[in-house]
Amino acid sequence: MAEYLISGNKSGLGKYLNDNLPDSLGFGRNELNLVKREDFNTIIHCAFNKEQYQIQDYYKYLQDNIFLTQDLLNLTHHKFIYISTVDVYQDNPNCYGLFKRFAESVVEKNPNALILRCSMMLGSTMKPNHVTKLKDNIDKLSLSGDSTFNYILMDDLVEFFQSKDYLKYSGIIDFTSNNLIKLSEVKKYFNSNTELGSHTYETLNLDSSRNIYTLNNKYNKSSLENLKQYYE
Repeated sequence: MAEYLISGNKSGLGKYLNDNLPDSLGFGRNELNLVKREDFNTIIHCAFNKEQYQIQDYYKYLQDNIFLTQDLLNLTHHKFIYISTVDVYQDNPNCYGLFKRFAESVVEKNPNALILRCSMMLGSTMKPNHVTKLKDNIDKLSLSGDSTFNYILMDDLVEFFQSKDYLKYSGIIDFTSNNLIKLSEVKKYFNSNTELGSHTYETLNLDSSRNIYTLNNKYNKSSLENLKQYYE
């Protein structure tokens, strides 16, 4: 019996967890049949089809994001972790946030489940984003300096699982840092010459009562602290 089954192990958080958690078994799209007869202590469901701007195959989108979640819940396990997003709190969520919420509604039926609503993650398997572009001094970003973000570390999620902290919780937890940071501050940190644009993206400042940094002081860090910890 493997300790962890991790979906979405080809990129992003799924790959990072699979690479850094001992006794983990990762699988990608179309590989579920390879693990259906196995038993697992903990399933960490990271996989998500982010084809949000122009969905080509609606059934496949449902299969990747909703039906797969149900199939994983049907596997033998002791704890089920669903990696969600703080985007579900947006008043008008995009397709990504909306389908994350749909998947959450499936997971919530399981009494052994924990939903982690995560903010933006910093780690070696992250895709290019505004942070990497500022660091690389690209010519211009469309985002304004007043745009706000919340950064966490993939390393802290590894610690959350490896230390077994996750076994203490169920329901929904917001896994974020303890504050927001403006893009202008990120630009200043990198001493970047990138020209910023006029589009302002706002990350919601969430209620701290169900946040990981309130529940466990080990994770009580600011976005800037996480940025420095990753890059220094």
